[in-house]
Amino acid sequence: LQIGVPAKMYSNDHHMKQILFIFTFLYSLQLYGQSIPSEEKLILQKVNQFFEALERQDTLLLKSIVVLDGQTTSIRTQNDSLLIRTALFKDRMKSFVNPQAVIYEKMLSAEVKIHGRIAMAWVPYTLSINQNFNHCGIDVFTFFKTQEGWKIVSLDYSVEPSVCMEKNK
Repeated sequence: LQIGVPAKMYSNDHHMKQILFIFTFLYSLQLYGQSIPSEEKLILQKVNQFFEALERQDTLLLKSIVVLDGQTTSIRTQNDSLLIRTALFKDRMKSFVNPQAVIYEKMLSAEVKIHGRIAMAWVPYTLSINQNFNHCGIDVFTFFKTQEGWKIVSLDYSVEPSVCMEKNK
């Protein structure tokens, strides 16, 4: 008595197993890729954490996502003059904590560029103080990838109240 599988049957079964293996492998790669956040998502997460830290007046969160010797620069037009203000993050920490003026900043959109260990996020925003609209503008965050992950090394932003007032009418 000879027990065996006909050659043709074995061949088809073998091919089906190969196809099933390839399909399972490719599907697992897709799931794996989706479960790991992309660098762009990590950058946007830091931007959202920055806004959250402003709203909650959470200096510990802020210190965890910025380089303290990094700087902020704002630009605004006032009475036909251009006002530019620059400060280090560590010097601005105290101004972020003011229970009388809670800052709510909202990202309208974002564009992220990454090259190696440097990244930039271009973020149009609106800003309210104590739930009252104040201004809009553009935030330009610059990031460096450190041992602890992405950190904000600079924030340059425009303050454009008149442009936003026209848009919000």
